[in-house]
Amino acid sequence: MAFGKNKLRINLMILLGLTGLVLFYFSLRPVVPPAVEEGLLPPQGVTFLEGRYEGWEGTKRIWSLEAEEIFRTADGRRISFQGIKEIRFFQEDGRALFVRADQAVLDLKRNVLTLDRVEGELNGGELLTDKMELNLEAKTIKCSQPLSLVKEELQLEAKQMEGNFQTEEYRFFEDLAVVQKNHRFWGRSFDYYAKEDRFEIQGAVEVELQL
Repeated sequence: MAFGKNKLRINLMILLGLTGLVLFYFSLRPVVPPAVEEGLLPPQGVTFLEGRYEGWEGTKRIWSLEAEEIFRTADGRRISFQGIKEIRFFQEDGRALFVRADQAVLDLKRNVLTLDRVEGELNGGELLTDKMELNLEAKTIKCSQPLSLVKEELQLEAKQMEGNFQTEEYRFFEDLAVVQKNHRFWGRSFDYYAKEDRFEIQGAVEVELQL
């Protein structure tokens, strides 16, 4: 009987020892909260506050952007900008095209900058639209949202715009309406040559004189 009791006591001691080892092992493991389980990890990346981002081609600076917050994703494919103060696109003659926007996203793979709620300065004129896309490699601008351009006595409205910020040639089209002084024009498209500060209306042009 004593032998049986000793064996039972030994087995209980071994069981308690194993239980202690298991509990000790789990105490060493990091506690993973539900929010960071696999598949629910927060996005990783680098954030810069009150920063400036510049785009270069070799030794030539093409554009620059100043923002309150600049965030670069961990995979290095995208940069987002919040609280944008100013964007400059530098021209070959030393001038610059100025643009302001609420926020922007730079797709580094495509080298495309997308701007939201845009207010631009086009050779002394004010350009307004909700969204604008700039191909920084081809130097092209594309806008597929309604936009307006006001420059001195010229007022223009259109649904789309395409252009090149290096050659400074822009085309406004679709539901085009142009007012200059007391004349209202309608046509297929409005071509603006900013370097020469001149424009052409293409297509069958209708003119209305406002008295």
